[in-house]
This record gives sequence, C-alpha cells and structure tokens, in this order.
Amino acid sequence: MMSSGEIVKQIRLSKGLKAKYVYKDLMTQSTSSRYERGKEEIKIAKLLVIIARLNLDFSEFIYLFKAENEEFKLFEKYHQRLLKAFKKGEIMELELINQNAINLYQFNHLTCFNHLAQLASCMTKKISKKQKDFTVEKKIIIDYLLKTPRWSKYEYQLFDEALFMFTEDDIKKLLNSDRWENFYNKENDFILARTKVQLLAHVIVLLIKNDHFSTADTCLMLLNQVEIAATDIWSKCYKAFIVGVNMVKDGDLKQGAKIISETLTSCEEFKLFQLNKELMYNLKICLDEGLVGANSN
Repeated sequence: MMSSGEIVKQIRLSKGLKAKYVYKDLMTQSTSSRYERGKEEIKIAKLLVIIARLNLDFSEFIYLFKAENEEFKLFEKYHQRLLKAFKKGEIMELELINQNAINLYQFNHLTCFNHLAQLASCMTKKISKKQKDFTVEKKIIIDYLLKTPRWSKYEYQLFDEALFMFTEDDIKKLLNSDRWENFYNKENDFILARTKVQLLAHVIVLLIKNDHFSTADTCLMLLNQVEIAATDIWSKCYKAFIVGVNMVKDGDLKQGAKIISETLTSCEEFKLFQLNKELMYNLKICLDEGLVGANSN
C-alpha cells in the first residue's frame, strides 16, 4: 500500500510542482525525501498545508489516496506481466500490455503507466528485431529521470529496466556527478540498497560488454560507495562479484577468478539460488565478449 508521501509525490510530479515549493517551511529536504519514499509520516496539520499547495481540497486528496492505491496494485500486476513477457520473448503479450498501459494512462494520468507503455513498446521492438529505434520512448524515460532530483526505488528500477535501450552517452548523462550523492546516501534500507547495487552491476556489465571501460570504472567507483548493511548478504555478494569481474577485465585473472568463485560459493551457502543464477548469466555475457585482460593495456 502506498503511503501519503508517495501519493503526494505522484500528484506533485503530475502537476509539475517542485518539492522546494510544496515543503517550504514545513520540513527539511532530507525529511521530505524520506516522506515521499514512504519512510516517514507527518502530522495532519502539515499534510493539510501540503494538500492546499497541491491545489486540492482534503476530500479530493482522500479520493486520490484510495484510487491511487488501487491503481498501484494494478500497475504492479502489469509490471510483473511485462517483465515475465520480456524474459520469455512473448511479443503478443507485450503488445497487449503496451495498449492496456496506454489506455490506463489516458484514464488516470499516472506517470508509471506511461513508462510501462514505453518499456513495452521498446521491448517489443527489441524482441521482434524489426525496428530498433527507441528515440521517442527513450526520451520520455530519460527526461523523467533527469528532472527527478532525488531517485527512489522506482527511478532506479526504471533505469535498470530501460537499460537495454541506452547508449554509453545516455548512461553518462543519467549518472553525472550531480547524481552521485544519490548513490552515496546513507539512508538506504535493504530494498533501496539492493536496487542501487543491481542497477550499477547491470550498467557495469553492459559497459564492459561494449568495451566502454572508462565509464565502467566510474560506475564501479559509485558501486563501492553504496552503503550496504552488514546483514545484507545479497548486496554484498553482487558487489563482490562485480569487483571480481572488474579485476579479470584489468588482467588480474587469478585474484578476480578467486573472488568470483568465492562469491558464487557464498550464494550457494546462503541459499541465494536466484542471485547465483543471475551472476552466472552475467559472467557468461562477459566471458562471451572476451573479458579476460580486456582492459589490461
């Protein structure tokens, strides 16, 4: 269920209002960020001021709160169908999801359904191999990510799922130095930390695959700065795996292979079987592209 802060964020973005205006004299930037990510709640007096600044009355907000929680459940349903269809290469299912997402966006104007439609469109193009021009869809997603000052799980996940359509220049634009503090933020919970780690890992593998070693090294620096809880074995394993892959790429085959092997063993020991499968898949991608010593010169 979405929190009041997450609903406020949806409405604020749909109206094009800046957080600085909505939360002025009510809370700090860090507090408003936590509020919009559902990590903190506020007193009703402050909520009433926020609702007024959103140009809504209280009854309208309550209606939207109830409606958006229902829409959120619907979005999650279509989102899972999308990922499953893309993985299985089901073009007809992707086309159906695309049309349904367009219809839902026209009805409820929720940005997430627009993004769902863009992803479905590009996934269909990629699988069908008939057309690979992602220009229009990519612009919509990149513009949204660039104008969102502080990313939540949704933005990191959107970046990750749209990664297949991005070039190195797109990645550098989205991960410019102004964005780095988002990754260094120490307010991560397990889910947010994992989302950041997985995104950066996927970015690094893609960049290595395409011989963009310098940008991959920058992303590895970001990955090393992500705050991970001591008990978050999943994120630690993924991070260690990428470090090992990078060592192999730089020519240190012995130490890199040792780290990768130990990481895969840890996945087995902690019963992280799905992660183990994903790491093996990423390793195959790198090895197929001639990873060993690729950047040793």
